[in-house]
Amino acid sequence: MTGPLPQLLADTAGLRWTEQLHGLARTRLDELARAHGGLDDLLRAATVRPDVASQVAAAFTVGETWFQRIGAQLEALPELLAGRRHVRAWSAGCSTGEEAYALAAAFTRQTVEVLGTDLNPESVRRAREGRYGAWSFRGVPPEQVRRSFERRGDLFEVRADLRRRVRFAVHNLTTPAPLRDLDVIACRNVTIYFTPAAAGQVYTHLARALAPGGVLLLAPSDPRPPAHLGLVVERSGGTQVLRRPAFAAAPGPAVSGAPGAGMTGPSGVGVSGAGVAGVAPVTPGAAVPDARRDPELPEARRAAYEAPHDPQAQLALAWALRRAGQDGRAERQARHTLTLLDAHGDSWLAARVRAGCLHLLDGAGEG
Repeated sequence: MTGPLPQLLADTAGLRWTEQLHGLARTRLDELARAHGGLDDLLRAATVRPDVASQVAAAFTVGETWFQRIGAQLEALPELLAGRRHVRAWSAGCSTGEEAYALAAAFTRQTVEVLGTDLNPESVRRAREGRYGAWSFRGVPPEQVRRSFERRGDLFEVRADLRRRVRFAVHNLTTPAPLRDLDVIACRNVTIYFTPAAAGQVYTHLARALAPGGVLLLAPSDPRPPAHLGLVVERSGGTQVLRRPAFAAAPGPAVSGAPGAGMTGPSGVGVSGAGVAGVAPVTPGAAVPDARRDPELPEARRAAYEAPHDPQAQLALAWALRRAGQDGRAERQARHTLTLLDAHGDSWLAARVRAGCLHLLDGAGEG
């Protein structure tokens, strides 16, 4: 689609328009259009009123999340940050708040404070309410649910002690981070919805917000940050994260291009050089053996082989191939993944995977 709406989404929030995402956002978009007398009037208002432009962009934000999403990363966090008595975390693109509360609940031996932000004010409102249905807890052990939530009829409400560790705010990820010196940033299944240039800008903001030795959590299907940001891969407990080296300088100003309030001041806890042992630098360069270039590739290949009809596993393999320098195979894998989406109809899963495939192909210079 060409026209004012895709350009508005890109300019306002760095989001990429797709037909499938438009279909999923249609109900919210139609409500906004009726309030302004029609879609054309809504888009005209959005060109002169930033608040209206933000409302339109928020209608296209993804509302799918749950507490145990990529649970291995959450389980690894206490060990990854064992040298810190107090942990400061940010759930960037938190939707309705499950991830932010899960980050706070992951730490039992350290104190923690978490900020959750999202572009959509309605999602932030629901996150502050802290009431969730059973579907949000899929994969969560019952004892963990009882420890952090109280049952209220058909819903589960965040307990007061967990709620005190988490706060929420509206934030646009294409603007500078609201905090600095963070020990953890989770931004999972978010940047796949951005244009390649916007994703590179977002990753620069995230990297600059990390404290030395801080970790960035991404999903396997997310594009990786540009190499110049200096983040390194660290494996722990069957999963992996990206870490800012303990003694590295802060990344430079945000640059254009495809990626490959409160709580201010330093974290107050140093990290020794041992905190980044066993990491592999994310670097560009000539092709090298897969295991050296991207340690995720063998695992991604195995997961894709075991789940040949799972579009998320196939997309994760496409990105692993791209990071391994196998661009031709990565592009073919992304196109193959797109063919699997017909079986998933109009769903957030299909929209997420399609966005990830198009993002990869755009990074290769294809639209």
